[in-house]
Amino acid sequence: MIVAKDKEIWTIIGAGMGGKGLAAQLGIDGHRLRIQDIDEAQIAGMRAAGGLHVEGRDISFAPVELATTDLAAAVQGAAVLIVSTYGNDHPTLARQLAPLLEDGQLIVLCQGHFCGPLVFRSALDAAGCKARVDIAEMDAYPYMLHVKTPDSVIMTSIKEKWHLAALPASRTAACLARIQHAFPGLAAAGTMLETALVDLGGILHVGGMITNVGMVEGEQSYNFYANNMVPSVCNLLLAMDRERLQVAQAFAIKTVDIPTWLAITYSFRDMTLHEALQKMAVTHYRYAPAPKSLTHRYLVQDVGCGLVPLSALGKVAGIATPVIDSVIQIANALTGRDFFVEGRNLQALGLAGKSIAEINATITGK
Repeated sequence: MIVAKDKEIWTIIGAGMGGKGLAAQLGIDGHRLRIQDIDEAQIAGMRAAGGLHVEGRDISFAPVELATTDLAAAVQGAAVLIVSTYGNDHPTLARQLAPLLEDGQLIVLCQGHFCGPLVFRSALDAAGCKARVDIAEMDAYPYMLHVKTPDSVIMTSIKEKWHLAALPASRTAACLARIQHAFPGLAAAGTMLETALVDLGGILHVGGMITNVGMVEGEQSYNFYANNMVPSVCNLLLAMDRERLQVAQAFAIKTVDIPTWLAITYSFRDMTLHEALQKMAVTHYRYAPAPKSLTHRYLVQDVGCGLVPLSALGKVAGIATPVIDSVIQIANALTGRDFFVEGRNLQALGLAGKSIAEINATITGK
């Protein structure tokens, strides 16, 4: 058990699976918590119970001081705000938070979904926010869990290592120091491009979705990784990953391929990608609900916030991304949307017209 270093209040914004996992682990570790969601059904059970019932940990109950739909009540006086919403919702949430924020607060996007602090800061500034706050992003969600009921979860495992980056990069160390006692596996990244380019949902999730539409839209339940990550799908994932690595290299970002990332994150060493994903299906993600709609975040969020910016940065660097672009086009055709337009393209990130050097400077905050 990690004991909170003080009694400051932390607020979790978003009470879906991610928010409930954060509330469960941080609550049993002794943090004073509030949790907010726009959906009353997500927080009513926690309000009635006074927190979350937790299986899989030595302590079976995680207290929550306030579970509410009132954003202002959740934010006032909180030292740390952990945002666990879809990346697509970041601009709207930032605009809502703009008049509520207080000097000294830290906003942590868990996850950032590709340079989330850029998007969040831009929306705060456009909404006239005057509060001096830090904004940082994590490149991965730390916990694996299953939500049994609105007020109970099963916690399974915790990632061994993931990263944090702030905007500007000079604030990363200070932001990490404020929260690392709660997240022992969290380490500092050099810049947001490091965290952005290791957010692998755009590859793992989207590649699995577009090759699995029959299961997604069918009536039968299934395990996302066990049922769909067959060797041929893994070949597609590796082809997308090679393009990601080429883009990273063009921007002088050191990162690793997916099999190495799985070895670092889950200790799945000396395995093919297919073997590692099959093992992940029956260990860390054995309880994870599989998508049953093409409106699921695995597609809608991870195309727009994962693959679109990868493709856009590739074009800046003169790196062709034909496999990634094809996957985006298939997602467009399946959903009748244009993710190239609605996603985190260069304009949405505030990077349109910039060179590699200028993008690096913006990402760093110089």
